[in-house]
Amino acid sequence: MSETTPSQTTKGEPEGERHGLGRYAILVAVGAFATTFAQQRVVANIPTTALLKDHFHLAREDVALFFFWATFAWNLKPVAGVLTDAFPLLGTRRRHYMIVGATLAGLCWVLMGTLSNEYKLLLIASMAMNAFTVMSSTVMGGMMVEAGQIYGAPGRISSLRQVVQSIAQIIGPIIGGILAGMAFGYTTGIAAGVMFLLAITTFFVHHEKKVSARAPLTAEELARPQYKPSGRLLLGMGTLAALATGLLLNADVRNIGISLFALLSVLVIILGMALVRTRNPVIVRAQGQLVRIFDSRTLWLAVFMLFLVYTVPGLFTALYYQQTDELKFSTEYIGTLTSIEGGVGIIAAIVYGLACKRIPLRWLLVGGIGLSALATYSYLLYTGATAPFVHAATGFCGVLAELALMDLAVRSTPKGCEGLGFALMMAIRNFGIAMSDVTGTLIMDKFHVTFHTMVAVNGTTTLLVLVFAAFLPRAVLDRREGESAAA
Repeated sequence: MSETTPSQTTKGEPEGERHGLGRYAILVAVGAFATTFAQQRVVANIPTTALLKDHFHLAREDVALFFFWATFAWNLKPVAGVLTDAFPLLGTRRRHYMIVGATLAGLCWVLMGTLSNEYKLLLIASMAMNAFTVMSSTVMGGMMVEAGQIYGAPGRISSLRQVVQSIAQIIGPIIGGILAGMAFGYTTGIAAGVMFLLAITTFFVHHEKKVSARAPLTAEELARPQYKPSGRLLLGMGTLAALATGLLLNADVRNIGISLFALLSVLVIILGMALVRTRNPVIVRAQGQLVRIFDSRTLWLAVFMLFLVYTVPGLFTALYYQQTDELKFSTEYIGTLTSIEGGVGIIAAIVYGLACKRIPLRWLLVGGIGLSALATYSYLLYTGATAPFVHAATGFCGVLAELALMDLAVRSTPKGCEGLGFALMMAIRNFGIAMSDVTGTLIMDKFHVTFHTMVAVNGTTTLLVLVFAAFLPRAVLDRREGESAAA
């Protein structure tokens, strides 16, 4: 019986790694659970929202803004992608980033438990915690894309991620609803323990061959011409700047304008990395990835689709105020309702995992988003008696839409840019979700719009987004999982 020597690698596998799909699945599953469960919007969502609303007496918009800035690091996923893909840490691209990120995130959670009476310090500690969680989540995303592309299983690995996240979303809110009635330190202690567990699991499970951070440049890399931004890229950034400026000049929506400028600054930094002249091997290789991403029309169309879907005016914080102020729900009941969404999400993920092999992505995408929009209208009938059914419908349809969008993201990511490409997709998703909540609460607070009117606005604008699906590449949309682009 022969053994594989360290220098041998399976065709198509990333350099320095020879994990089978099973090991990738373990790492993706543990990483997805930890970086989902130990988020302020999962296990800590109800305790943090209750703390902000009842202890600091913040209005809906102010609560949404706290979460927007606390979780803004999730918009920096492209930068984290560059770090993990092109800048090895202690000789590895995945292992040590995961260990360091998870450990520091856990320490920040411990610190947050001591700062529950200091708003500004709590916000700063929350921003740091999210930054380190982003590092861990980016590593998990890179592993997911690698597994999907190497083994031809983007739908199955995406479904695994969604199943695990759904499990976290079942357990997290139930625990969070109970913890909301206790000292905030109990919440932060549990979240810290989960992140420490991720660091320990990675230490023992993920054995990655060390790579050189400064391997000599190849002739092809040395001959690569200086990148020149396309007119479409510059036009897009200019349009974003103009929109941000217009919002900034309006006092009622100034915070949205500032947030758009923050997002634009991230894009400028990434573009600057692609343009800087250097012979540093690490930066040159990062530039190679960035050029492929900037030149990928498929990827940018997918990015725009995700942006449109996730930035419609949202109901997240508005729903909590409706539940507590108007319907007088307890935090335990709110946690149970949220967990129902996670439960049906598992069923939806299984359905998607079976359907993606039989149905082209086009119909999965249109069907998922369309059903999600229609399910949103059920909030017009939201009462104590109907709440479980509403959450079940929106949870099931929402996961179908989410999985179709993640499938689109995986298929649209250029090979060789897994961490960076998928991170860009997730940055748009996370920014859209945060801005959606700010926009929804701003409309309600500034213009005195009722909750039911916002439900109609959310559902209708989501349906309108489906028009853009017609502009996505047929080569991506008209394939079932496992079919080649030429099929």
